[in-house]
Amino acid sequence: MASTQKVLVVAIDFGTTYSGYAFSFKSNKNDVKTHLWETGIGQEQSTKAPTSILFDHLKRYHSFGYDAENQYSRLSDEQQKQYYYFKRFKMTLFNNQDLNERTMIKDVSGREMRAMDVFAAGIKYLRDHFHTVLRGQFRSGLVGSSEIQWVLTVPAIWNEAAKQFMRMAAVKAGISGDCLTLALEPEAAALYCQSHSGSFQLGNTFMIVDAGGGTVDVTVHKVRLSGKLQEVVPPSGGPWGGIKVDDAFQTFLMKIFGLAAIRKLSKSEILQIEREFEIVKRSFSQNSTMSAMDIRVPYCLIGHLNRSNASMHSIRIRGDKMNIPYHTLQEFFKGPVQKIVKHVRELMDKPELTYTNGIYLVGGFSKSRLLQDEMKQAFPYIQIHTPQEANAAIIKGAVIFGHDPNIIGWRKTTRTYGIDCVSEFDHDIHLRQKYTLIEGREYCSDIFTKFITVGTTMENGQATPYQSFCPVYSNQASVPLKIVTSPSESPTYTTDPGCRVIGTINVKMPDLTGGTDREVKVRMIMGGTELKVEAVDGNTGMSYSAKFDFL
Repeated sequence: MASTQKVLVVAIDFGTTYSGYAFSFKSNKNDVKTHLWETGIGQEQSTKAPTSILFDHLKRYHSFGYDAENQYSRLSDEQQKQYYYFKRFKMTLFNNQDLNERTMIKDVSGREMRAMDVFAAGIKYLRDHFHTVLRGQFRSGLVGSSEIQWVLTVPAIWNEAAKQFMRMAAVKAGISGDCLTLALEPEAAALYCQSHSGSFQLGNTFMIVDAGGGTVDVTVHKVRLSGKLQEVVPPSGGPWGGIKVDDAFQTFLMKIFGLAAIRKLSKSEILQIEREFEIVKRSFSQNSTMSAMDIRVPYCLIGHLNRSNASMHSIRIRGDKMNIPYHTLQEFFKGPVQKIVKHVRELMDKPELTYTNGIYLVGGFSKSRLLQDEMKQAFPYIQIHTPQEANAAIIKGAVIFGHDPNIIGWRKTTRTYGIDCVSEFDHDIHLRQKYTLIEGREYCSDIFTKFITVGTTMENGQATPYQSFCPVYSNQASVPLKIVTSPSESPTYTTDPGCRVIGTINVKMPDLTGGTDREVKVRMIMGGTELKVEAVDGNTGMSYSAKFDFL
């Protein structure tokens, strides 16, 4: 059943620091609802909960979000040694070249669990929580599982292996693969901004800077005549999210109070400091009239104050509050903010972006007033927008995408895609070490046969022309085809720098009639946010699809 025929679309935004979900019914698809979580900070509520997961000593799921944070902080030191507590673990998938189903990740204490089990547990909690809300608030328990289209958001700059890993984790969590679509986070944000802005006119070009907790994704789209969006340049970005500010603050605390004192803090005291700083991080502004800001710290730290370092940073202690001056707070933001501005400036220098009409800041880190101020100062000639619901732009836009995945009509390919094969050996061209002799014929191994070139604009669902391959052994009953990617435009060999095998197709050819003259036809399809590869046996017409296995 196509997603447009579903009764309900539910989007899960599984973020580095915070996660949540949103949904809307087909009958009123523009009424996108989000669940509000109790933050534990006064009466404040949030559309997302911390991506924190607690497991017991048997590695069984215990709790998620604010509940997991609170439960873990209340455990004694001895009890904590028996539990597994994971937070901010999504970055494990960023540029992980060895990612597979058996990949292990460490919790806050260094204890290991399978990454697949951790991710699946988090997604399952959000799925189950939604069903509870659906039954309780909307009395819609009769909506069948096949009538729900699920959308899972992923960073646009992730490789195919990481995207497929998330898909497998969602399936493990109980979401049917046939009812699951992956949405690229900045694309989802673009759809949200388009639906909430009156300035997106035909031909307009706009940039989305999705500044999340872990990564910053940047995309640029143009509005086409059909109303669909066309990607202008390939998605780009890097690991410059809000956690970099948190890391800088934690390093600062160690300088002021010493590593030994920080390590003696209880988990509840650490949680208190983290939540205090989160409030400061969001409200801190370059144009603030305040010369300093206060952060409440546990009394036990006061006696360990390194007065020399405190004086160097103009730190003052008043009761249980640490007064941090403006210039010191600014230093925490300096690294990631400068990298974001630099990257956007490099993109804006491209001729395709000459007539960009606006830049939209979305994601959790976009709520930082300092980031907003720096962007406005760096690009005074262009309108900088921060939507009112910047933190929910991705998750709400993902619901819009779920109702109509074809609304992103064209995308730019981020890598070159091809097949690993052999060809007749040319002694004047090919490397000698690639030489192989099979059944009396000379072949060159590891040839990169290109299907799609990096930077190519492809329409959603567009397929490449078929290319033909043949078995190299006359008695070969199957042909294994490896799908390979490269950052280069024209790689020669699949062993060139940057090349990586991302999946395989094993085409069965039991009819040996014809020997090596049998034909396998292959094409690649840009099926939305995920690459699809199809192989057809020339004799039987049997079709096969790629299995991405993170090799």
